[in-house]
Amino acid sequence: MNEGRIQFVPDHWDKTFFNWMENIRDWCISRQLWWGHRIPAWHCANCKKITVAREAPTVCQHCQSTELTKIQMSSTPGSARALPFSTLGWPADTDDLRAYYPTSLMITGFDILSSGWRA
Repeated sequence: MNEGRIQFVPDHWDKTFFNWMENIRDWCISRQLWWGHRIPAWHCANCKKITVAREAPTVCQHCQSTELTKIQMSSTPGSARALPFSTLGWPADTDDLRAYYPTSLMITGFDILSSGWRA
C-alpha cells in the first residue's frame, strides 16, 4: 500500500496510518461533527446509487427514478475537507484560496487520520 507518495512528519506515524488502512473497520456514527450537515447528495431508492448536484435533482442521474432522498450529514473528515472552500472564498478564485489551498501540511488527531480515505 505504501508507494512512498505519502510522507509523515515525524515519520513514525506512517506505521500507524498504514496499520489502520490495512485493518480498516466501520467508522462510528457518533464521530459526526454535527447532525444534519448538508451535502449536495441524494440517494436513489430504486437503483441505490448516489446523485450529486448543485441543485436538487428531480430524477436520479443513473436510472431516471424520482425516488430520491436527500442525504443530510457528512462525517468529520468530510466537513474538514470542505473547510478550505467555505473559508477561503470558493468558488471564486480568491487570493486566499490560491495562497493556502492545496496545502502540504495536515494536522489532525491520530484517531481521525485514516477516516478521510474511506470511499
